[in-house]
Amino acid sequence: MGAQFSDKFVHTNYLIGDRKLYCKYNNINNKNSPSVVFEAGLGDTSESWKYIQEKISKMISSLSYDRAGVGKSDSARIPRTCMDMVYDLSELLSKVPLKPPFIIVAHSFGGLVARLFASLYPWLVSGIILVDSAVEFKELFYEKVLFKSQIESNRDYFSNYRLNREKVDKQKSYNQITSNKGLQDIPLTIIIRGLPDDFDENLPNDKLLEIDKQLQYDLKKLSTKSKVVIAENSSHYIQQQQPELVIGEIKSLID
Repeated sequence: MGAQFSDKFVHTNYLIGDRKLYCKYNNINNKNSPSVVFEAGLGDTSESWKYIQEKISKMISSLSYDRAGVGKSDSARIPRTCMDMVYDLSELLSKVPLKPPFIIVAHSFGGLVARLFASLYPWLVSGIILVDSAVEFKELFYEKVLFKSQIESNRDYFSNYRLNREKVDKQKSYNQITSNKGLQDIPLTIIIRGLPDDFDENLPNDKLLEIDKQLQYDLKKLSTKSKVVIAENSSHYIQQQQPELVIGEIKSLID
């Protein structure tokens, strides 16, 4: 597929249906070790994991990729759903030379993709790390603290797929998640930001943080082997603000 080698990584495209997905991976021949798969946030590319992937690639096989319509990957029909993304990921993992089981490290919206993938293919997953993960129907919970003038735009963002960066049908995707919630005994680490976001200073960011913390803390119920870690010095992009914390949790799952 026209693979290019850069340092220890292979940069290539794989054909998924009639579309090409870009990925970046390294493959360490260690039969006793899992491989790490990175799942980015909504609209983010594989570059959001660059520092952490470079660090952990010294000890373990890893893969990051751009979802359809993002970064270097071809676009797909819209609207998209989490199930579409899980299908793409499962096809990609069937073609790359990395061996299961996989530890999935997922940020924000990518956490929903990781959870759905693991619930459908639990035999392929040896662990999940959710990095300030989105939680299904979070927009509706936000309405409890939003100002009246903000509720309409928040509801529009929830219901209109054209308003988010990957044209995701959130209602349909959230229903897919709630229909496939269980992670059984897959080890699950939930890393939650400790600081409020500042994307929009007009929002009640401190109150939104408390809602997000509670929603993410409740994710512990998904697995019998779960734990919560608070990234005290980070807002949403924990993998960039406290990368060593994320790396430490990856090492813990590897061990």
